[in-house]
Amino acid sequence: RSVDRPVYDTLMSDQLDTAVERNGKGDLATLLAGGDTWTVVG
Repeated sequence: RSVDRPVYDTLMSDQLDTAVERNGKGDLATLLAGGDTWTVVG
């Protein structure tokens, strides 16, 4: 059966490119030093 549709890698790459265009590249140091945290209990 021959089905022509996008593969996971292509869709994921497109999704990441769109996120970077909307939100910028991001900064890991800022993320780690940020105050937005939560605690898992259990």
